[in-house]
Formats: sequence, C-alpha cells, structure tokens
Amino acid sequence: MTAKKKPELKLPPCLRPGDRVGVVAPAGPVDADVLEKGLRSIARMGWTPVLGRHVGSRERFLAGSDAERAEDLMRMFEDPGIRAIFCARGGYGVNRVLPLLHAAKIRRHPKIVVGASDITLLLLYLSQRCSLVAFHGPMVAGSFGRYAMKKTRGQFSDLLTGQPGATRLQWPGARALCEGRAQGPLTGGCLTLLCRSLGTPYEVDTRGKILVIEDVNEPPYKVDGMLWQLRAAGKFKDVKGVIVGEMVGCGKGPAAKRWLDESFREVFSEGGFPVVTNFPLGHGREMWTLPLGVDATLDAENLTLSLASCGVV
Repeated sequence: MTAKKKPELKLPPCLRPGDRVGVVAPAGPVDADVLEKGLRSIARMGWTPVLGRHVGSRERFLAGSDAERAEDLMRMFEDPGIRAIFCARGGYGVNRVLPLLHAAKIRRHPKIVVGASDITLLLLYLSQRCSLVAFHGPMVAGSFGRYAMKKTRGQFSDLLTGQPGATRLQWPGARALCEGRAQGPLTGGCLTLLCRSLGTPYEVDTRGKILVIEDVNEPPYKVDGMLWQLRAAGKFKDVKGVIVGEMVGCGKGPAAKRWLDESFREVFSEGGFPVVTNFPLGHGREMWTLPLGVDATLDAENLTLSLASCGVV
C-alpha cells in the first residue's frame, strides 16, 4: 500500500495594521490584571484584540472546561473577521483539548497562532496534524503582560507582518555547545511538553528537523532525565541541529549552569550536529517568535539562526 502523501505546508496570511486578533486561553487560568497589561501591549502594536468567550473562566487548574477552551479555539479559526490567534498563557491543559479540535476545519482556515510553554502541544498539533505553520512565541498575559519585552515586540511584529528583517536572528549571550552548521524545518518547544507528547497521537516528529528546546524552573537532574528520555525514544537520531533556550530558573548559580551544559553535551555527544544554547526562546524577559515548519539555518560558528521566510504570505 502506498503511503499517504503529507499535505503541503500552509502559510497563514500576514497581519496588517488594525487587524482583529483573537485571544484564547487553551490551558491554565488567566490573571485579569496581567492579561489587561498584555492586551494594551498588543493594541500598541496596531492590532485589535478580541477575547474568546471563556478567557476569564476558571475550573480547578484550567481556564474553563475542556469543551469551553476547545470552543474558543475553533470559533476563532472559523470567524472570518479574526486574522490571528494569540494564546493568553500556558500552564496546563492543552493535552485535554486536542481531541476536541477539528483538523480539517482548521486547515481550511489557516491563521497565525502564537504561543509557548504548555501551548507547545497545540503548536505540534497544528504543524503535524494540520500542516500549518505554527508560531512559537510570546503570549499575551504570560509574556507581554509580565515584561516590557522591547526587543521581542519588534521582532514579533515584524515577523507576523512579513518583514524580511525579522528572519536573521542573533543574540549576544548565545553559546555553541557543539559546532557545525545545519539546515531544516523548525520544530519543538518546551522540554516537559515534548516528553509529554511521547506515546500519544501528537508525538513530536524530529526527523530531519532543527529542534527547539526550552523549559522553566526544572532542576538540572530533571532536565537531564527528560533529555535522556527523548534520546531513548529516538528523538535525536535524525535531528539536524538543536537550539536551546535560556532554561530560566533551571537551577541556581554557576554549578547548575555547568551541569546543564554538561547534560546537553553528553546527550548529543554522538549526534554530529550543531547545538547552540542561551537563545531567547521561552520563559525569559525577551523571546523570539519562531515559525515552526519553516526551513531555517543554524550556524554554531557565527551563533545565528536564519529563517527561510517569516512563515506568512
């Protein structure tokens, strides 16, 4: 039997000044004051935020029931007046929502979707199940509502509006753990969520990809354990390169930083591909927006990441 051909990767339309952008909370509950600060930041970038019906809901550790959170997402995809979907925050709960989404409907309405942390699972779903570009980037409350993010706002806006200057990324604090140069589509996200995807219908596919890894407030031994879990699952076997974020709060002091570097070097010691660490990719005060599914070039000598495109049309 001939294997079913994967649909061609779809790029969503770019944003323009004045566009309406949906704000949803597919995971944890949202603090109203922090959300309001984030909404003002989005408005200053020239877009009009539109809240999902259940963004303010709370059910235990979730932003409403699974059905409510899925409904908000699907409504935003199907509303022709909404040009993009920004996630309010991460937390926990996206894994419970994924079975309630409709991949075919989502693919018929390709839109920019931005999020990180627990939203990693939604990004993988959009990229792998719907063949859409999905954007690993700052969240309305979780990022813009907490920090000024001056550099972040510029690259975020430029990328989502299709400005070519947003495609070459370099960061002064970056370091090379393994040398080399690699090219391939981007995938990945929060390390905890990449591990959580294993053995599910939404398992991360790393073959031929440049893998993004970041996390927050995990002690070095847990980071090491998750890395070796992914390695044992074969997720580093055909990787082209690895980009590691700042790993915010993952141990304190020089010793913890050294242990993290040693863990990454050890787990990738036989890979023969470039590994660059300390890029602003996750839970820090600045955060790049990356279009997952888009080809990129990782250069460990010059410490640059170059995107083939902004991921929008």
